[in-house]
Amino acid sequence: MFKTRFGIGILFFLCGINFATWATRIPDFKKLLNLTEAELGTVLMGLPIGSLVSLPLAGWLIAKYNSKIICLIAVCMYICIVTLIGYSSTAFQLFGVLFLFGMSGDILNIAMNTQVITLENKLSKIFMSSFHAIFSIGLMLGALLGSLMITMNFGYKIHFWGIAMLNLILIPSFYYALLPDEKSIKYSNEELDASIYNLDSYLITLALIAFCGMLCEGAMADWITLYFEEIISSNIIPQTIGFTTFAAAMVLGRLLGDFLSNKYKVKNVLIINGILIAVGMSITLVSYDILIKICGCFLVGIGVSTIVPIIYSQAGMQTKIKPSIAIAGVSTIAYIGFLIGPVIIGYLADISSLKYSLILLIVLGLLSSLIATIFLPDSEN
Repeated sequence: MFKTRFGIGILFFLCGINFATWATRIPDFKKLLNLTEAELGTVLMGLPIGSLVSLPLAGWLIAKYNSKIICLIAVCMYICIVTLIGYSSTAFQLFGVLFLFGMSGDILNIAMNTQVITLENKLSKIFMSSFHAIFSIGLMLGALLGSLMITMNFGYKIHFWGIAMLNLILIPSFYYALLPDEKSIKYSNEELDASIYNLDSYLITLALIAFCGMLCEGAMADWITLYFEEIISSNIIPQTIGFTTFAAAMVLGRLLGDFLSNKYKVKNVLIINGILIAVGMSITLVSYDILIKICGCFLVGIGVSTIVPIIYSQAGMQTKIKPSIAIAGVSTIAYIGFLIGPVIIGYLADISSLKYSLILLIVLGLLSSLIATIFLPDSEN
């Protein structure tokens, strides 16, 4: 199954590097289109709207055609859409392309996580955190590459075309290694009637924690570079340093995620995650020293890193409804947070300032810890 794990890993890597490519170029488009924070937040809303539209479509496509072929379609969509971003000359055009970007990203997210579930069922092992670590590696390398391209004064069109070609070249390395979805499992009438719209209280609790974590992740991805651009006065430190550090911490945390979730109670790990987010963002916003601010971003990355993999694994292990439906429902709510976070930050920044708007991440970190403390049972592991 090494070939399959490698193939699925390529998908997670592409998903991460594609998103980071766009995230590192957001300041370029803000300047190019002369957008205020609120206007940029409105344009960024194209992502969550595209994602929401694609949710029922993705579920239907995977059920009808198999997640393997849908993974291929989603990557092909990425190849076309990533290049189109570079040719957006108005806010309206950029909104439309980001709408398609959100669609392709969410379709790939659901399809590749379905592949992980199939692999876990075949091997009776949990791999979710390690695959999300690969996504974070893609995110980190995408941020580093974006920083390098900006430093070397490469235009964003060349940047986007290069990433599109990377997606195209890697198609043979993942497609033939993917697994067909399992069709032989029999389910009860209750399981067949269940859907992402009638999750039980336990899954809703998991989804709310994931929502908080993913909103923080989305906000960091889209806004932390702009925040550091405002406060960095030296040409030695790149403006992407906060996002790059955050992404590196995500990789480290997710590489340790499976070990931590097996050694300690899931509830305890999730509580600590929220506290780390709150403490890390507090340090980032309050400190005047740039190195301490970078350390704060690292703590936020560690806190965010294992929330979603743990939540997905817990949703897949419950026995009341089919794991695929449970994970689809939880991930749907989580990714709404990931995509609307940047929009909310944009509007709050326009009302006050970007620094004060990022206080929302402190609140969400504490809220996720509170939800885990009150509503998650101690027996879950």
